[in-house]
Amino acid sequence: MDILVIGRGPSVVASGLELIRAQGFTAHGVTADQDALAALEAGPIGLLLIGGGVESNSSAALKEKAEQHGVAVIEAVRNGRDLETYLREEVFPVLRARQ
Repeated sequence: MDILVIGRGPSVVASGLELIRAQGFTAHGVTADQDALAALEAGPIGLLLIGGGVESNSSAALKEKAEQHGVAVIEAVRNGRDLETYLREEVFPVLRARQ
């Protein structure tokens, strides 16, 4: 399953991709809405991970496009957790369940 990560901070996206790939998943990252929308259109994407810094209007458009293509969505809510803890506690269990 290919995972598409969108976030506003290039370093956070890069760190997230490294952690996700280290778990054996295929992941791609972008920081611009247009790039995410194009990737969703091109497919195949199995899951869209929207970072907490993505604005609500952008998030809504991305979720709509993901739904049109049958792509599951996770919106990041880190609640003060570091990136690695958040991914380990919230994202990796979902990814493993979808394998």
